[in-house]
Amino acid sequence: MRWWLSVSSLEIRKILAYRSDFWVTFIGQTLIQLFIARSLWQNIFESQNISEMKGFTLDSLTFFYLLVPVGTRILTGENIGFLAREIYDGSFTRYLIYPLSFFQYKSVTYLTHSFFYFFQLILIYSLYRGFFSDNALSLAHLLFGLIILFFGAIVYLLMSLSTELLALWADNTWSLMLSLRFFTTFLGGGFIPLTFFPDWSRPIIKILPFPYLLDLPIRTIMGLSHIEEIKTGILVLFAWILFFLLLMKFIWFKGQKTYSGVGI
Repeated sequence: MRWWLSVSSLEIRKILAYRSDFWVTFIGQTLIQLFIARSLWQNIFESQNISEMKGFTLDSLTFFYLLVPVGTRILTGENIGFLAREIYDGSFTRYLIYPLSFFQYKSVTYLTHSFFYFFQLILIYSLYRGFFSDNALSLAHLLFGLIILFFGAIVYLLMSLSTELLALWADNTWSLMLSLRFFTTFLGGGFIPLTFFPDWSRPIIKILPFPYLLDLPIRTIMGLSHIEEIKTGILVLFAWILFFLLLMKFIWFKGQKTYSGVGI
C-alpha cells in the first residue's frame, strides 16, 4: 500500500518543477490582497476614529488577511476541477481499471498540495509573530488551528468531488465549482471576518460548514477562539465529513452507471 508515496512524490515534483512561478504567484497574490484589505480597514478605522472594532485591531486584521490567502489555498488546492475535465475527455476510465479508486488518488494528490501550503502558513505565522508582532508564538493555537484547517480541507475535498461528479450527467460543472469557491470564501469569512456579519445571520451561517473552513481555524491560529468553540467546530466538521462522504458515494454509485468512457 505504498502507492500513495509514489503519487505524493509525483505531485511534489510537479509543484517544485515550476517553483519560481509558484512563489511569485503566491507572494504576489498574498501581498496584493493584504495591501487592499489593510488600506480599506485603515480608512475605516481612521474615519470612525477608533482603535478596535468587534475585537479586532488594525494589526490583528492585517494578520487575518495575511493568513486568509494561504488558508484558502490549503482548501482549494491546485488539483480541484481535474475530475470533471477527465470525465469529459474520457480519461476518467483509468480509475475504473487501475487497482485504486478515484477517491483514493484524488485524496492523495489534493492533500499533497494542501500540506505544501500548510508549511507556507507555518512559515508566514512564524515570521509575522517573530518580526512584526509583539505577541509571542503560540504553538497550541497554531496546532489547533492547523488541525481544524486539516479537517476543513477534507470537507472541501468531499464537497468538490461531489460537485465534480455531477459531470457524469451535466455538460458543464465549472459554474458550480466557482459558486462553491465563492460561498466558501464569503460565508467562510475570507472576505470579511464573520464577527462583522449581522447578528441575525451568524446563527444561520454556523449551521453550514463554511465558517469552520476558514474563519474558525484562522481565528484559532490568531488566539481569538476559545476551547469550547474549537471542540464544537471539530465535531461539526466530523458531521459534515460523514454527510458529504455518503453523498459522494451515492452520486458515484448512481453516476458510474451512466458513464460511457468516451469524451464529449
